[in-house]
Amino acid sequence: MFKTIRWRMYIKATSKEKAQKVIKRVKQEIGDIKVLSLQPYWKDKTLFELNCETSLMIEEPAKSVFEVLQLSNQIGNDINVTGPTIYEINRVVFEGVCSSPNVVGIHWFHFRIANF
Repeated sequence: MFKTIRWRMYIKATSKEKAQKVIKRVKQEIGDIKVLSLQPYWKDKTLFELNCETSLMIEEPAKSVFEVLQLSNQIGNDINVTGPTIYEINRVVFEGVCSSPNVVGIHWFHFRIANF
């Protein structure tokens, strides 16, 4: 079962409050998100690093991959994907990276799903 999509995003913002406004824009595009952490990015003080997840709850790998691609396409179209990679029997990982998102304030994002 693919329960969640894990996201990591870099947000262009000078304060946590401004980063929260960008998170609201992301929610408008991909739905409700659970924020796991939101911290200034240590390498670049003009960015905040957001780690979050969205619910997926899909059993089949093909349907999960398609759903993730549809959601990620809402925030960026030029996505480099890896996989799906199959480990052992029915252990699947699928991930992607976008360095030119469409949502104002998002600098970069990564997503990952796995069923183990």
